[in-house]
Amino acid sequence: MTTNADITVYNSFLNPDTRLKDWRRTVIKKAWFYVDNKVSVTDGGLASADSFKVRIPVDAEFSGSHYVAPEEYTGKENTWTLKNDDYIARGAIAKEIEKPSDLQKELYQVFKITSWSDNRFGSLQHWRVGGI
Repeated sequence: MTTNADITVYNSFLNPDTRLKDWRRTVIKKAWFYVDNKVSVTDGGLASADSFKVRIPVDAEFSGSHYVAPEEYTGKENTWTLKNDDYIARGAIAKEIEKPSDLQKELYQVFKITSWSDNRFGSLQHWRVGGI
């Protein structure tokens, strides 16, 4: 599978000690990242929005972490997952966050996950992620 970028996945989880939402990041090297700028004509003029697509090959480098299903994800170190309402940023980002708006302040190319699929079968095994 062709790859063109490193990405950082930001997973949310409920911290049992504080009972608040916390974020854990995982850098994934050698993923495929694509942005499609969609433009439409509305009564108020032109409206545009970016549509993101990411493919993560199963043989990508997960910085010592391993994938777990969303229902099994608890925020433990060395695990990551894909689930709606989490975030992906382009690049190997070293920044920890307290909330997603921390990523937008830094002008990273970042999107909210709105769909994903587990395609770990066949000859091109990968996870596919979409978002806005």
